[in-house]
Amino acid sequence: MSIARFTPFERLLLTSRHQADTAALLLLGWVLVNQGPVGETQRARLASLTRDFRHGHALEPLLEIAAAQDLDAIQLAAEVLQREARGGYPFLRLAIALAAGHGEPSPANHHVLRFLADLLGVPPQEFAALFEATSQRPLKEPDDPSRHAYWQPRFEERARQEEARRQAEAQARASEEKKRDAERRQRDEAKRKRNEDGEKRRGHQEERRRQEQRRQDDEARRRREERERRQGEQEWRQHQPPPGRQSRALQVLGLSDGASRQEIRRAYRRLAQAHHPDRFHAEGEAVMASASRRFQRIKQAYDFLMREVS
Repeated sequence: MSIARFTPFERLLLTSRHQADTAALLLLGWVLVNQGPVGETQRARLASLTRDFRHGHALEPLLEIAAAQDLDAIQLAAEVLQREARGGYPFLRLAIALAAGHGEPSPANHHVLRFLADLLGVPPQEFAALFEATSQRPLKEPDDPSRHAYWQPRFEERARQEEARRQAEAQARASEEKKRDAERRQRDEAKRKRNEDGEKRRGHQEERRRQEQRRQDDEARRRREERERRQGEQEWRQHQPPPGRQSRALQVLGLSDGASRQEIRRAYRRLAQAHHPDRFHAEGEAVMASASRRFQRIKQAYDFLMREVS
């Protein structure tokens, strides 16, 4: 018959060097997984307690079968151990050490240990004594699931957990609502700030527009006034009689009507010095000729005014 048709535990038994040790190891693994989560510390303790076993294979496959609660494999292991074991006390000591080595056995292991003791033919009184001698604590009666007292603490614990869950959810909702309110306030504040900034920008733009409009109006008014002034001057000149020789002479010297003899002398000296031909000797003949004509006009205007002005 092919070995592939056997279950994993049956294949382990067929390849084991000592089937009773293999069966005992599976049952001890069953005790270990019923006590709680199995980590490296628990594996190392099981390996230490079974270091003298002669099965010849790894612990991990047996722990996987035990963790799966494979009742067929557990029943087969119990039958092998019952048939092959010579006295159950050494095995029960190992099981008690695993279940109660660091505290009270789990509710499941209270029943598992009693099952193993009954399997190996150890009376309850002797098992209780063996338990106390091995664990240094008395064997307590396991909880009875058929009694109300068994479930009452569990119901209360579940109610506490449910209340704690509801409170946590309420706090989470309150925190989320507070966060949303804060985000909403931030958005509203940001929107208000944008609106205020927009209003300020529009106000500044409107003020700049008004200033520019006033500037343009002032410039237009200034140009209009300048145009009207020039037009008025032009009209005034058109209605004035042509200037006489004395006025023209005064204009040559840069003076206005009514200038005194002293003002005429000062103007002549200044202009004669500025336009004397000798000052332009180095500029060439054309420049000297132009300067000479200007000087003659200045001299003639001066001579005429000195004769006419008293």
